[in-house]
Amino acid sequence: MFICKKCGDNLRENMRYKNDSRYCQRCGKERSDFLASRRDTLTSLRSMPLEAKIIQTKYLIREAITTFGENYCYISYSGGKDSTVLSHITKQIYPNILHIFANTTNEYPETLRHIKWEIQENNTNIITVFPIDSKGKMWNFKRVVEYYGFPMFSKRVSNAIRTYQHAQTQRTKQNSIDYINRNFKKYKDFIELPISDKCCDKLKKEPLRRKAKQLGMKCVILGTLASESYQREKAWLEYGCNVFNTFKDNQCKPLSFWTDTDINEYIQKYDVKISDLYNKGYTRNGCMYCGFGVQLEPPERNRYKKLKKTHPLQYDYFLTNFGDLMCQFNISI
Repeated sequence: MFICKKCGDNLRENMRYKNDSRYCQRCGKERSDFLASRRDTLTSLRSMPLEAKIIQTKYLIREAITTFGENYCYISYSGGKDSTVLSHITKQIYPNILHIFANTTNEYPETLRHIKWEIQENNTNIITVFPIDSKGKMWNFKRVVEYYGFPMFSKRVSNAIRTYQHAQTQRTKQNSIDYINRNFKKYKDFIELPISDKCCDKLKKEPLRRKAKQLGMKCVILGTLASESYQREKAWLEYGCNVFNTFKDNQCKPLSFWTDTDINEYIQKYDVKISDLYNKGYTRNGCMYCGFGVQLEPPERNRYKKLKKTHPLQYDYFLTNFGDLMCQFNISI
């Protein structure tokens, strides 16, 4: 017997939906049809011309501001291309809207210079927050890695390994192993190594949420694209761009249906100043040492090899502190 996740009915095992065993056949089919329809919608939105996307994005931003008030919404600003385009569009409607930048202590120097330019020369209303724990001690990347583990392979893989390592019972540990075998079998050899997905929580998400709560903020506006990851596309299929009064945090994600091509076209068309990091061959400005996805890059020119050429001082620090770990992860540096 099993209980269907949606209807809650207690049903026989042979009533499970074959493509998703969490649901009964009826609920599973309904969910499958719903997701198929949502994928069609996302495909349609992505095919719109840039100007139509800008109009839709402004509508979504206005909806958030109308719902919560301009003084209670903020942009989570990373200094990257996506959030810079989001800022550029939003400031056309709300010039003084608050931006909060989380300095993770793992930022590229070019990102920090771009933040400084935004504040001093582009009149962007930015507050910078740092990862301070409840006792007033600073978190940094090295401390997070030593305490929790290194962010490696992907957020889902790292989360699965952390769950396995911190299982409180033998049954939970076995369930974790079964989950890894089903979904990430090729990473099973790494399950005893210091790997975790907690880095982003400690260095970015928690400081942002703490500051937002302190300021009485009610909604965050994010410059994320659904195409960036499996998790983000899945979230869009389930909930769409504006997710209000559903989870603990209200979120407006008005660029979700944009693509990287749209972002680049907007930057060129409207002459948007972006971080100099992109002039050095980088396509993302995320944390310097993050390992999510590095195993998918060509070993001879992965992000760490690129770091060695573009930022030798930062590379030397990385090599000294995390070089041994990279060898254990079979990552070329």
